[in-house]
Amino acid sequence: MIANSVVIMVVGMAVVFSFLILLVVLMSVLSGVVLKFFPEKEKEAPAPSSAQAEIAAAIAVAYSRS
Repeated sequence: MIANSVVIMVVGMAVVFSFLILLVVLMSVLSGVVLKFFPEKEKEAPAPSSAQAEIAAAIAVAYSRS
């Protein structure tokens, strides 16, 4: 009886492990396919406003005096 339960446990664990490995492989393949046909577009950085430039200049002056 113990031997049967060990066999059932090992078979169950093998099935779950196989499913997880298959899931990881399929997700990797799907990710590659999606990125090939729908690449991510790079976003352009917005130009700094005059207020941001003034703040950056103030920080630079304060840093150079220390």
